[in-house]
Amino acid sequence: MSVRLPSTQVQQNFGMAMDRALIEQDVVVERYGQPRVVIVEYGRYQRLLDAERDLTAERLRRISEAAAARAAALSDAEITDLIEQVRGEVAAEGAGA
Repeated sequence: MSVRLPSTQVQQNFGMAMDRALIEQDVVVERYGQPRVVIVEYGRYQRLLDAERDLTAERLRRISEAAAARAAALSDAEITDLIEQVRGEVAAEGAGA
């Protein structure tokens, strides 16, 4: 659960806002009625970062597996065509630089 506080109140009572984040709940800081930032307990912050890292790693693993499966299915002719295509793109980038 979270509590919403205006930024002026957080500025005037930062210790109170921090205590609420440490003890009770996340503190959503609003400016002109719009959520801008959240104050969270550090352990929760670390867990969020860990979860984000784990999710990103899993997505990269799935993408890598899919790319490897596609690459394994390429014929020698398709691989040669792709190499030539990339060489052309690199040459075009070099000419434009």
